[in-house]
Amino acid sequence: GLATTGGIVSHTGVAGLTLGGGVGWLMRKHGLTVDNLLAAEVVLADGERVRASEGGHPDLFWALRGGGGNFGVVTSFEFRLHPVGPTVLAGPILWDASDAREILRFYRDFVRDAPAELATVVRFGTAPPLPVIPKDLHWRPVVMVGTCYAGPVGDGERRLAALRASFPPLLDLVRPVPYARFQGALDSTVVHGWNYYWKSTYLPELHDDLIDVIVEHAISSSSRRSFVAMFHLRGAVSRVAE
Repeated sequence: GLATTGGIVSHTGVAGLTLGGGVGWLMRKHGLTVDNLLAAEVVLADGERVRASEGGHPDLFWALRGGGGNFGVVTSFEFRLHPVGPTVLAGPILWDASDAREILRFYRDFVRDAPAELATVVRFGTAPPLPVIPKDLHWRPVVMVGTCYAGPVGDGERRLAALRASFPPLLDLVRPVPYARFQGALDSTVVHGWNYYWKSTYLPELHDDLIDVIVEHAISSSSRRSFVAMFHLRGAVSRVAE
């Protein structure tokens, strides 16, 4: 019943995830992974081993949480944990890619006042060949909104009702699920050993003209393995100084 913010994929290494920030399903409620770092054991360049925290080596602790690297080798982490679930309301909703503009415009207004308990990720690409997705949808161009409500399931049902009813979906997989299981639901779509390339930027707001550009390019990839994802931040993420 306790957790800290993990990644979207559970087999991401804890060191890179934490020291790189740590975007995950709990971030709007509880902050990024690095925001929940209480202490780190670090081996410095001269071989000295120190414990960095707010109370000891605070400059090193500050640097580790976003300074860019090369301050030493972190050999252990201590994290703040939060009550979560253990059952949460979570899962993706899939719509046909041809509806992407209308979906994004509705989504923009829907998340503007969303509670911090609700995390969403928008994914443009093809439907992955997961066992929970019918075979006739595999590799079909879709826009998918992944959801996770880190609060009472009943509250989540009420909060997500408008999104789920906004447009007829191809598939609605939102349901009560153990958080630990949901945390690994996308693992098979990000296989070990592949050569991944990511590029990202911040979007302050989804204006209509920006939505048009995103939709035009996000579903135009010639590779059915490529995708574009948008992570809704704010909440606890924005309550921490840069």
